[in-house]
Amino acid sequence: MIERKGKAMREKVLEVLCQVNPKIVNNVEADLLETGLIDSFEIVNVVMELEGALNIEIDPELVTPENFQTVDAIAKLVESIITA
Repeated sequence: MIERKGKAMREKVLEVLCQVNPKIVNNVEADLLETGLIDSFEIVNVVMELEGALNIEIDPELVTPENFQTVDAIAKLVESIITA
């Protein structure tokens, strides 16, 4: 059950990320920052899109490169906010 929930969250996060940069769908395992798929300015867009799509609030202290490095890292961040 937990694994299924994690996959569902990852899919939702991926959907939001692809709205910001459609190229992410072909690079889901990549380091999003290192590859330039998202940059510091786009992180702001990602945060706003995630907050709107998932009805959550991401604390500015959580907006770190580590939390936005990969699709999985973003999904874990979102899960931690939702389950808090």
